[in-house]
Amino acid sequence: MLITNIQRFSLNDGPGIRTTIFLKGCNLNCQWCANPENISFEKEKYIKNNIEGIYGKNVTLNELEKEILKDKIYYETGGGVTFSGGEPLLHINELEPLLKRLKKQKINMCIETALMVSQENIKVVLQYIDTFIIDIKILDTNNCKKIIGGDINLYMKNIQTIFEQTQQVIFRIPLIKPYTYNKQNLCKIYEFLDKYKPLKVEIFKTHNLAKSKYESLNKKMIKIEEEISKAEIEEIKTNIAKFNINVEICTF
Repeated sequence: MLITNIQRFSLNDGPGIRTTIFLKGCNLNCQWCANPENISFEKEKYIKNNIEGIYGKNVTLNELEKEILKDKIYYETGGGVTFSGGEPLLHINELEPLLKRLKKQKINMCIETALMVSQENIKVVLQYIDTFIIDIKILDTNNCKKIIGGDINLYMKNIQTIFEQTQQVIFRIPLIKPYTYNKQNLCKIYEFLDKYKPLKVEIFKTHNLAKSKYESLNKKMIKIEEEISKAEIEEIKTNIAKFNINVEICTF
């Protein structure tokens, strides 16, 4: 597997204290992505503060399992391992032997995903994952394709497949003007949440903290001209709560 980071003692990637594995490679192109080093499927050179380095490290599944099990004491108190990225579901066939072994050891597993992958990948992962952390970005068909290169019809099919099997789902909504935060998209999100009731919804505004990563890769991040105000976030929280959904404002 090609990974960029193993983040220990993570408190924002599922229940309890977790170990988050960042897999390299994504099929979307969200220009506000907080982890641009995980978009490419290849190793990448970077230069930061005049120091050269490489984003991406090859590890075997056995090596990854050993690293995960170092934190097993935390998993026994309600934590577990979370696979993030990039888009971890694109690597699910390679990951499956490890997921089987972790499942046998009763280790809780989460996956963070934009969910625009083949239905076959979803069917595989449903056997192992305890909680899905799923992005809600742009729900309009044309805008989803144009802005992030996504297929919203595939996304909806995958949502339906998951909710037929489990409601152990956390939705995450990044709020970026004017891409995800606009009247049309918010109305679609509210309609969507009225139909699919998750464990929780996490809303957050994006920021420019990843700017240095983009610069290290000689890439350009969209400039966030207008930040979401506290009042606007609170209004969205109130609107979502009307659907009897647990909703949280997060600061990642």
